[in-house]
Amino acid sequence: MVKRGRLDLGHGQRGDNVAIPIPLVYRGRGDPRNILGVILDRSENDNYTLVTKNGILKGAYVRNDFELCPQKLLYLSEMNCVKHVSLRAAVILGSQSGGQGYVKCNCSGAKKCQNNRCKCFKAKLKCNSRCHQSLTCGNK
Repeated sequence: MVKRGRLDLGHGQRGDNVAIPIPLVYRGRGDPRNILGVILDRSENDNYTLVTKNGILKGAYVRNDFELCPQKLLYLSEMNCVKHVSLRAAVILGSQSGGQGYVKCNCSGAKKCQNNRCKCFKAKLKCNSRCHQSLTCGNK
């Protein structure tokens, strides 16, 4: 299976353009399904380091995590090869609408959601049913 996968997918080289799929929980309704990047490095065991315009993506990607683009849309010289960002942060920085905009707090304790320790309170948002199931929330 590994040999067949290597034959079907092929290897990417440094400087090749790739399309990295964005998970649904990371993108907003109007955001694209993929983010474009460039292969920065390939390790001995076929783990790839990818870079976008917003920075180097944290973690190593295997070949089936992205698609190679046949066209040269981006060049390695245009990329931000200094800053390391997560895929979620890269999506938010590249989004036209600011990302998915979902905040979840999971607060617990005596003063639930009434100070800046609560993510919802700090962002000036009301807690919703996805945050926690407490009926005694002070920010509902």
